[in-house]
Amino acid sequence: MVLAMVKIGLMLALTTSQPLEEPVAASRPPVLVEARLAVAAAEPQAQQEVAQADLSEELRRIRAREEELDRRERNLRMLEQEINEKLAELERLETSLEQMLEEADVLKDQKIKHLVDVYANMRAQQAAQVLETLDENIAVKILAGMRGRQAGDILTHVNAQKAARLSEQLTELHAPFIE
Repeated sequence: MVLAMVKIGLMLALTTSQPLEEPVAASRPPVLVEARLAVAAAEPQAQQEVAQADLSEELRRIRAREEELDRRERNLRMLEQEINEKLAELERLETSLEQMLEEADVLKDQKIKHLVDVYANMRAQQAAQVLETLDENIAVKILAGMRGRQAGDILTHVNAQKAARLSEQLTELHAPFIE
């Protein structure tokens, strides 16, 4: 509407032979004077309306951006909560696994103790024959759990090469099985 008024004012001004900068004469028609006044008044108002529209648009964009950031922040909080829950679950599983490994080690030690008792109660020659067929790591643990005299008696009946390897492994055993 303001632009229409400006256009009307310009058309009327162009129809007269006098430039717009001249002061309004009393002889000019009142419509021309009113049009010029409307154009003069409309310019600041039009600029103000354009500025107001720009501000409104910018405010709308800022609010939209703020809403988007709020949404993302909520999503991040939910993801953080999920990660914390999964981390807690992993810690529980790790604790459970460590406990199971400790129980397995205890059970393994108990089985080795039992084997030590079994081999200690066998005759040396018979124990030597069985130890020769066993895995060397297990044989070393069994021998490490025995008293020195018993282990020596058994090793005298084991093949010389195997007895040498078992003896070497007994010396390298970091944590000998002793009860």
